[in-house]
Amino acid sequence: MEKITTDQKQRNVLYVDSDKELIHDLRDYLEHHEIKEKYGLNFVFANTAKEALKKIAEQKIDLVVLEIILPVINGYYLLKALEKEKNKIPVIIYTRLKGPQDLAKMASSGVDNIFLKQLLKMEDLVQMIIGHEDHKVELDKVLLELQSQIKSLSDTEARSSLKVVQCPRCNMILAQDSHFCNNCGQKIFKVSKNIPVKKSSEEIKQK
Repeated sequence: MEKITTDQKQRNVLYVDSDKELIHDLRDYLEHHEIKEKYGLNFVFANTAKEALKKIAEQKIDLVVLEIILPVINGYYLLKALEKEKNKIPVIIYTRLKGPQDLAKMASSGVDNIFLKQLLKMEDLVQMIIGHEDHKVELDKVLLELQSQIKSLSDTEARSSLKVVQCPRCNMILAQDSHFCNNCGQKIFKVSKNIPVKKSSEEIKQK
C-alpha cells in the first residue's frame, strides 16, 4: 500500500458512508475549518454504493473515501464498478472492519490506501488529504499498525481452516454472525463450511 499523495488539481472528494452521525460531524468540521474555502477541497456525500455511482456520473470526482459497510450493497460492489472506469479514481478505504479476513480482502482489492476508524480520526484523514506535513507521523503510525495486523493474518488465522458463512444465492463470503447477505439481500441460514488454507513453506520444511 502506498501513502496518500495529493494533487493541486484535486478538488472533489466523494465520501461514501451510511453513518449519519459521522457525516454530520464531518460536515461541521469542514465548515468550521473552512476546508473548501481555504484549500479548494469540496466534499460530496453518498450513503449507498448506487448513490455514489450516480455522483461519479454527474460530476468529476478526484478521490473516493469509502466505507465498505454499506446498506443493501457493500463497498466491494462500488470498487468493482470503478475498475471498469477508463479514468481510474483513487480510492481510500476508511472503515470499521478490522477482522483478519476483512483486512486481507481489502488489502488485495487494489485500493490506494486503507485506514481503520478505530485507529485514525476523520479529521486527521482530511488533513492528510490536504497534505499537511504535521500529520505525516500519525499517518506512518497508522500504516505500521495496519500492516502489522495484515501480517499477523499470515502468521495465525491464515494457517488454519477459516470457518465462514456463504450466501446460497450469490456465494458471497460473509461474517459468521450475518443474517442477511449484504451483497444480494438473501436471508442467511446458518450453514457454514471450512475453507482449507495452504500451509506456508516454513511449516512444510518443519515436517
